[in-house]
Amino acid sequence: ATVASMSVVLSSAKSTASSLPAVSAVQSTQDQIQNLMVQMNTALTANGADYRVDYAEYLPPNDSGEIGQTVFFNDRGNRQLNHHFVPGDPRRGGRTNITYIVDQAEGAIDGLTVAQTTAAINRAMTTWESVNCSTIPVSSLPNVAGDIGVIEFLNGLGGSPFIFADLTHAGWLPAGILPNNVIAATFTFIFVSGPNPTDIDNNGKLDTAFREILYNNAFTWRINSNIDVETVALHEAGHGLSQAHFGTAFRTNSNGVLHFAPRAVMNAAYSGVQQHLAGTDNSGHCSIWAHWPNN
Repeated sequence: ATVASMSVVLSSAKSTASSLPAVSAVQSTQDQIQNLMVQMNTALTANGADYRVDYAEYLPPNDSGEIGQTVFFNDRGNRQLNHHFVPGDPRRGGRTNITYIVDQAEGAIDGLTVAQTTAAINRAMTTWESVNCSTIPVSSLPNVAGDIGVIEFLNGLGGSPFIFADLTHAGWLPAGILPNNVIAATFTFIFVSGPNPTDIDNNGKLDTAFREILYNNAFTWRINSNIDVETVALHEAGHGLSQAHFGTAFRTNSNGVLHFAPRAVMNAAYSGVQQHLAGTDNSGHCSIWAHWPNN
């Protein structure tokens, strides 16, 4: 499968999976997300795709008392966050820019229009693209008619078998698909050769094929107030650009609410509207992208 610099390239995976049942409250958050990944990788393996989902990072609300975690596919022995895009990767069309696209079929939510949610996501992407230590660039691709998203396709939830971009904001899933305490999640797919992950540039990092972001319809979404589309998109796009969670968390015993030191976009729980990057967000981004494409 090759990610195109423009428009679409057909993925080699075709769905062999049936629709998922609603997640069980008995399972842990990590178990529920891991089950999604198992089903995806089963379908990808059966269809001979040259990529697999390797891990997912999720964002809970800070009043849930849970810190966002990285959930790895259960067959992966290496649990280090050491994955990145390869500059000029021929499997992604030989490009050195990072492309993204926003699902237009599932963008209307809680009285918000597709135009409003797309604009909020675009603002979040522009914020990352504007960090002055890097000149990636982050490039928006034209809108596509219809539902998009490989994850949804592999799990019998609509979507598309096409890979449209390096980073896809794949829209809002109905309540009960993602765990109820997960606001959004970013899934990372890596290239494989047979059963083995690849590292074609020999930099010690597994080669990222593409990433997809899914938002959870179990929450009430707003523009510039809780739960703020732009804030969540900014956090998840940070994961989409290879950045992990950051910050030390502590809990107020009287109400169970988490707090972070320092407060930053890439904290491991949602703590209110935050549409501007903190110093730690900038430094994390620069540590990954400052020398791109000479990684």
